[in-house]
Amino acid sequence: MKGRLAETLTPFAVALCVGVAALIAPPVALLLLACLGAHALLRCDARDVQLAAFMGPSLAALIVGAFVGLAGAVGVLFVWRLIADTRWSVREAQRLAQNAGRPAEASWKALIHAWAMPLYGLALVAYTAPHMIAGLPLDLPHVPLLVPLIGGVIAVGAVFDWALRRAADWRLGELAPGPALHLLTHHAVFLIAYGLTLDVSAGVVALGAWRLAHAAPIRQASFTAVP
Repeated sequence: MKGRLAETLTPFAVALCVGVAALIAPPVALLLLACLGAHALLRCDARDVQLAAFMGPSLAALIVGAFVGLAGAVGVLFVWRLIADTRWSVREAQRLAQNAGRPAEASWKALIHAWAMPLYGLALVAYTAPHMIAGLPLDLPHVPLLVPLIGGVIAVGAVFDWALRRAADWRLGELAPGPALHLLTHHAVFLIAYGLTLDVSAGVVALGAWRLAHAAPIRQASFTAVP
């Protein structure tokens, strides 16, 4: 249990620290993000790096950029990363639920709430666009205020329903802590990054740090181990 807790909360803490650094000192945050990226590359197998997965979004960004400019191209990459990170997180929740013997929590219906918060964040970013991310302009097709309002209501309702179900499981002693804790940090990260309209640039950095910290967990050194 303690190991699972550390594996989930450590990336969340890293994301918060890097996100706060992005608000206070953006160059420091970019340096931290680069260090996390280098750490992930050193820890991963070369066969796990799928360069083909970058070709489609890169081509789409080039095409959009050719017609509407750099801001539109950055917007395409922003949407791609948001969807990719959400898809990874949902798959991780499914894996944890299956490992915990809770296949019902791994179904797409049970995980609709995991998409609701990121999509609300996307709608909010589109409504408040344009933005600046690390000195680069970001623009998305403008949406009326009604879109993020409806998205927010749906997200709150879906997350509240999920929380009630997990609370009922806890009262019955049937709570699976792994998937529940992961999804809790999932909602917290996306809400802080995009749902609170604090700073989109800091949100992008925080979300990237969260994903990289999961890809290559930062192991704590043991001072009691005997060589």
